[in-house]
Amino acid sequence: MTDPRTPLAVIVQVDRDRCIGSGMCASTAPGSLTLGADGLARPLREQPTGAAGEPLTPELADAVDFCPVEALTLYGARDGRRISPAG
Repeated sequence: MTDPRTPLAVIVQVDRDRCIGSGMCASTAPGSLTLGADGLARPLREQPTGAAGEPLTPELADAVDFCPVEALTLYGARDGRRISPAG
């Protein structure tokens, strides 16, 4: 049984074809997202599918919500289900 105090582990994916480099994500969740040398968003820690993931923080959830072009998607690290944005 999972401890309810343990944050959900997620995988962050960036659709680089959609990203416009607004920087909203990097400023909202600087511990999880950054803008690369090309000016587009990328996770600080690349997480392949099936990886341990990173904790879902309120800041990371907000970064996904604030993206003006919906270029960010969160998936559950454990089961791969789409968490946000709702599909």
